[in-house]
Amino acid sequence: MTLGKHHNQNRRGFTLLELLMVVAIIMFLAGLSVVAMNGLTVQAEEEATKTTVLKVSRLLEQRIEAFERSFKGTKQDQYVTGTVSLLTAVDGRFDYFLTHPDEAPPAIRLLAYKTAFRFEVPQRIPEMNIGGGATPAAAGLTGAVTDTTNGLPNVIYRKLAFQTAKIQLIDGGNAAPTPAEINTQVSANWAIHQAYEIQAQQSDVDDVHSTESAELLYYMLLHSGTLGSSTAAEDEFIASEIADTDQDGFPEFVDAWGNPLQFYRWPTRLFDPTAPNPFKPDFADPNDVTEVDPTPDNNESDGLREILTFERELAGLLVKGLPPSPSAIGGATQRDMMLVDPDDPVGILYTFIEDPQYIAMGIDLTSVYNETQFHTPDTYHVPLIVSAGADELLGLREPNNTNAASGIFGNLAQYAGTFAPGFGSSLPATGGPVFEALLDNISNRNRRAGARR
Repeated sequence: MTLGKHHNQNRRGFTLLELLMVVAIIMFLAGLSVVAMNGLTVQAEEEATKTTVLKVSRLLEQRIEAFERSFKGTKQDQYVTGTVSLLTAVDGRFDYFLTHPDEAPPAIRLLAYKTAFRFEVPQRIPEMNIGGGATPAAAGLTGAVTDTTNGLPNVIYRKLAFQTAKIQLIDGGNAAPTPAEINTQVSANWAIHQAYEIQAQQSDVDDVHSTESAELLYYMLLHSGTLGSSTAAEDEFIASEIADTDQDGFPEFVDAWGNPLQFYRWPTRLFDPTAPNPFKPDFADPNDVTEVDPTPDNNESDGLREILTFERELAGLLVKGLPPSPSAIGGATQRDMMLVDPDDPVGILYTFIEDPQYIAMGIDLTSVYNETQFHTPDTYHVPLIVSAGADELLGLREPNNTNAASGIFGNLAQYAGTFAPGFGSSLPATGGPVFEALLDNISNRNRRAGARR
């Protein structure tokens, strides 16, 4: 009697087609995972950069508010005196205000305000060397010098460069470096900085990013005088937010992609990229190229200044909440607030440089008040901190790249490259489309960084 029966069943294996299908599915899912993870990584980097930008922006706003509170009394008079000293190089008849600063006309006092702001909120190294060569006394600074080592401003030398060089030598094994050895190290660091900035200018933003404005932003907010505001502690920032990308001994604020945050104090060329150059009023011509079009028609063929629709939209990628295009009310056209200096809403400085009295004297005040030293007259501006974003393309000329003779105003956030099709205009500059480069930029004034404006 047979108790059981064992059946041998043949188990067939997977066919080649089935194996290929499984492999394909696995590869597809892996690809999706990579894409998802990459998206999460970019999002995390953007969030990290947003956090850094907002922290830096908050400190900058505190400093600006403190400056505005402190610019009065003796300090204001000192800067008025310094500004008058610059003007006396144009005409000696300004000398009277050296001893009577309280009687200086509003335009001189306003120019003094801008001079002081330029020094206390620096964007370029030469701005720390008072007045481009003027004596420290002329700018109201006591005991300072304009130059120490290879053009390095004294105030940065004392508060940052000397200490950094000393630490570098100690870390390198020199337990007790002498002042002479430290000075030699400062010179070596500064030579690296200068070489890197030249390289950044030559690359015109696409390959190498300038570190100068980022280094000054770091110095200004963490190591300079507080102007009465709360002291900024470096421990508010994590290690990944501060780096020395050019290895010159001067740290910078950096984004999550390791690029320096760029700082533009007066980005007027962002808002009016086609402002005339040189910006020099012609009093004999009531409709010269520096005048604003009284009846804007989104066309600059008449030679008058006007913010075109595409210019407003392009600037809006970095600065949200810009003044809208002017509209006609009761037969009159409103002023375009993007062609108004927020420091000078009634145009005192423009009137000053166009004053027929000074013109009759042969005094050209544009030699002092110009786009190289300050900004485009009668133009909107707001301090701007910018990260180039994930594509690492800034879309703007580097903040220290300025050559007025060649029409380059990188100090004023000038666009670098051609505009994308559909915007109706282009500028003769190198690089790719500006629009695409700006799209992923993160600034303290656009919605990517959570700006309220």
